[in-house]
Amino acid sequence: MEKLAEVLSLMQSRMDHQEKTLELMQDAFLRALEKMEMRMTTANPAAAKHSIFDSLCRRIDKFYFDAENGRTFDIWYKRFKDVFDNDCAELNEQEKTRLLVSRLDEDSHQLFRGSIAPKSPSDLSWDEAIAIMDRLFGSGKTLFRRRFECLKILYDHQDFNSYETLVRTRCSDAKFDSINFDGLQCLIYVASTLRD
Repeated sequence: MEKLAEVLSLMQSRMDHQEKTLELMQDAFLRALEKMEMRMTTANPAAAKHSIFDSLCRRIDKFYFDAENGRTFDIWYKRFKDVFDNDCAELNEQEKTRLLVSRLDEDSHQLFRGSIAPKSPSDLSWDEAIAIMDRLFGSGKTLFRRRFECLKILYDHQDFNSYETLVRTRCSDAKFDSINFDGLQCLIYVASTLRD
């Protein structure tokens, strides 16, 4: 019985020694990996930026303009605004604009390039690019028309969550938060004269 206890004790001490050795090796490996990573990012910052750019491209869906089905730039941009504002912090304005333009589908890209010719997208500031895309790929309906259509929404016994989403989206698109008294009066006059 004593020999068994000795063997178990010896095995336990060897296992403890192996565990400590393994921990030391893991620590050394992680330190070496961190050093390699530091060397790579400091030695080649362009590669690091390229990696960030590629990662962002994969996260941001392409923009396909279809005003008839509500696929406008402002709705798409709202979806990815947080990514552009926060995750693109390491990119300069020119790179950020290039990223934005790269996410346009082919038809939208051609329309955008044609509207800024002879300039290239990287010649534009971020705010200029956003303003141009808002103008080109916004709703084809006037603000008055969007507000009028919003007032005509009817509950058609659909799922209430879907209806709520529809109302919120349309009201946001109609920019009711910025309507003045005269504009509201005109809207009510027109809406009331067209009721059945």
